[in-house]
Amino acid sequence: MSTNTKKILILGNSGSRRAAEAQHLLESSPEMTSADLEVQQINLFETDHVESSPDRVFVIGGDGTVRLAVNWLHRQPWKCPIAIIPAGTGNNLCKGLGFPLDLQEALQIALHGQGQRFIDTISITADGKSWGQMLQITSTGLPARITHRFDRWRKVPMLRHPVRWLGDRFYRWLAIQALLMETRRNRDAKVIIDGEELTVTGPAIFVGNEATIGGGFAPCPNALLDDGLLDVCILPRVSYLEAFSLFREVSAGRHLDQYPDLIYRQARTVKLVQQAESVLVDGDVLGSPEVLEFEVIPKNLHLITQDPN
Repeated sequence: MSTNTKKILILGNSGSRRAAEAQHLLESSPEMTSADLEVQQINLFETDHVESSPDRVFVIGGDGTVRLAVNWLHRQPWKCPIAIIPAGTGNNLCKGLGFPLDLQEALQIALHGQGQRFIDTISITADGKSWGQMLQITSTGLPARITHRFDRWRKVPMLRHPVRWLGDRFYRWLAIQALLMETRRNRDAKVIIDGEELTVTGPAIFVGNEATIGGGFAPCPNALLDDGLLDVCILPRVSYLEAFSLFREVSAGRHLDQYPDLIYRQARTVKLVQQAESVLVDGDVLGSPEVLEFEVIPKNLHLITQDPN
């Protein structure tokens, strides 16, 4: 093997149709068969570790797969930069980073990009057990229930492709349906933000490292991926009619100054104590913990970008 050979590790989820399509595109690219590349492919669900360090890691998938890949990489005895090749339903992280969603363009950056960016990750503990790290947003309440329904529809064989094609539009339709059915389904919770304890009641709580969630909603519009801070947004109780106004304002990220009972804070640590209910982490509905704890790990993830400037 030449000393100039670049070692590429590809991480993905072979069970995802979009990821499989992106994988096929990679394999058919003349650049990926270059003699100057040594390529190794890993299924995140089948391989625990790789001993030797690659030069670059390509992560193929959506937001949930990227989160799984980051946690997989955290367990390895080496560190290296990663490139994201978007192949999910929402790809909100790539949108938030300003990365291209076109597969060919993303591949060119993955192979040849000379820029770099370091972003924060967030450690999560649920009922005293580590859930690893997240990159974007954790939410409780209404968003988790909407996403659970979205995932259920997406798994129906006859509807799978239309739901994926509609993507954010179908998610927003489910959100409107949930507002009609669950406007008054509020939850009590205790939130401790950098040591300050708040008792709150409302339909949803967001703890974000990035602004957006599925459907194009922007509950944490001031969140930045590299500011060393978590953004906490606690939606207030609203009436049936106010719920649609809130829907519109959160969609546009204009809700912060519209509702006097809305709480928005920035912090380095957050603790949430709630009734046991499913939570949404980077697009995936996970377990039903009563206690969630979050802490920022600044500049913890090294990403490959196009421009070194």
